[in-house]
Order: sequence, then C-alpha cells, then structure tokens
Amino acid sequence: MQKKIIALAIASALTAPALAFADATVYGQANLSIDMVSDGMTNSTRTNQLNSNTSRLGLKGSEDLGSGLSAVWQMEGAIGMDTGTVGTSLFNRDTYLGLSSATAGTGLVGRHATPYYMATRKLDMFADGIADNRGSQVDGKVATTPFNDTLMGGGHDTRLSNVIAYISPNLSGFSIAAATVFGGETANTANPTKGTLLSLAGMFEQGPIYAALAYDNIKAGSAGSGDLGTGTFGAVDDKKTAFKVGGSFTTDAFAVNAVLERITATTAATGVDLKNTNFYLAGKFNLTSTDDVKLAYTRRGDHTGVTDNAKEYTIGYDHSLSKATSVYALYSKLTDNTLNAPDPSVVSLGVKHSF
Repeated sequence: MQKKIIALAIASALTAPALAFADATVYGQANLSIDMVSDGMTNSTRTNQLNSNTSRLGLKGSEDLGSGLSAVWQMEGAIGMDTGTVGTSLFNRDTYLGLSSATAGTGLVGRHATPYYMATRKLDMFADGIADNRGSQVDGKVATTPFNDTLMGGGHDTRLSNVIAYISPNLSGFSIAAATVFGGETANTANPTKGTLLSLAGMFEQGPIYAALAYDNIKAGSAGSGDLGTGTFGAVDDKKTAFKVGGSFTTDAFAVNAVLERITATTAATGVDLKNTNFYLAGKFNLTSTDDVKLAYTRRGDHTGVTDNAKEYTIGYDHSLSKATSVYALYSKLTDNTLNAPDPSVVSLGVKHSF
C-alpha cells in the first residue's frame, strides 16, 4: 500500500490526470560501491572512486481488461546515486506499453532489453557492478576506466528504443521471446538507411535447471535512423550477428552458471568477417542462509587474425542484512592481451538495497 501511495504522488507530479496511475507500483534499486582501482599500466596508479552501479527507479502497473487480457506498462530510469543525476533521459531503461494474456503471451512496444540480453543476463553473478561480464557494455553504469573492456556480448547484450517485442507464456518450463526495431528515423532526415534488428531467444526453466539459446542479428543504419544508426554497431550496412547458449544448475547449497557465445562482425565496405568466441563460468557457494562466496571467470576470445583476448577473474563475498539489503566485497583482475592494453585490478566494497 505504501508503494502505491508513493507511486501516486510521483505520478501526480508528472501529469495532471493522476487517477490513471492509482494502481501504479514504485520500485527500484540503490547500489553504491567504493572502488579502489589499480590501472594496471607500467607505472601503476591507484584511484579511489565512489560509483553507482545501475541504480534505478521505476513505475509499473497493469489493468485487467477482462477475458484474461491485461494492459501492462512500465517506466524505468537509471539514477546516479553518487551524483544525484539521471541517465541520458528520464526513463532510459525498460519503458514500454503492452497487452498481456496468460494463454497468448505478451506483446509490447517501447524501449526494452533484447531477447539476446534477456536469455542470459541473470547468469552473471556480478551483474551491474565493476566486475560485470560485459565490461564497458553495461547499460546505465559508469564504464570505470580502465575497467572498460568489452568482454561478453560484444554490444548485443543491450536494450534499444522503438522495439516491438513478443514474449510467450511459460509452457511446461519453455518460453520464447522475439523482438525487432520499428521506425526511429529522425524527422526531415533525407532518405536514411534504416538499421535492422532481429533478436530471438528460447528459454527453459524447471526445478534446479535453467537453459537458454539466443540469436541476434543487427545491420547498422545511417545517422538519423535511431539506436541502430548512431555508429554503435559500425558504419552503414555493417552487420553483427551473435549466437549463444547458456545455463545454470542451482541448489540450496550452490549454483553453477555458464555461457558460451560466438560473435561475427562483417564490414560492408570490405566484406571482411571478424569472429570471436567468448566464455563465462561462475559458481556460488552458500556458506549460510545469509552468506555467499562467488567466483567468476570471463574470457573474450581473439578476433580473427588478431591477438586481443582478455580474461577477467573475480572473487566476491555477499552478506544479506535483510530480504532487501545486502553488503558485498569483491576483488577482480582483468588481463588484456591486446597490444599495450592495461591489466587493471579492483577491490570493491558496496551496499545494495532493492525496493
């Protein structure tokens, strides 16, 4: 009830017809860490940083339309808890409107994580912090230099604007998700080359077992054609494809997670393919009902014809103070075999509260 009252107050400040938000729920996460980073250069320099790790605030709700159909919506944005700032826009995380049916699934439009992202994001045991297995591709988090290598995902583990997505109902543990990008062209841009996206995922979860397959295909457009045309995915008509398989086995005593992915980037101007294979393996051991020890190994494979592999080793300890609040500590070491690249390390102490 308290969350609904707070949500109503926020909604009242945002728009006049506040009664439309009467059933909204406010939620979020505050995650702050003290990071002591060694840059890993020849003459190593240590810096002390206070970082906000994908802290966020959101509103969400649903309306029963009858006959098993509901309208669903969500508005979520990143919050810089260390500076009090918001992200690049007020609601830069999953923000959408959709229709949901228990038997037919959910269709939605707006800004949303790709199915490729959805398939294995929960398998990252140090997600959203400085030891996130995506490195610099972490959405909504400060890419703390020099801990800003691209590791897993190659940019495919992301969320995009102008998404049309479908998520199936759970059928005996199986579910699928599919998404594409529609529109996004800037007004008055003369004949923009539109970027395209096809993202697919199949997931199975039953008992201690979780497994997922995912595929992502992106073609870059020209400037002025939305998220796919900003240069993030290369020059016009450059293509990037990714395929991965991941899974976990979880018990009361321990959990083991793994992801294997293959990424191909094709440069349109030359037709040259750059390929690499990435791997992630992590384990969690529950010492008590409130204490966990976690280990993770991430490897970015060499790209075709280039020695640029990187490895990240992380060990961490979590202690739950309550269902909503925990404290944590971790040490992470990144070794990058790219020519003249640094090999940084970090000690991180943090606190996280979810509501």
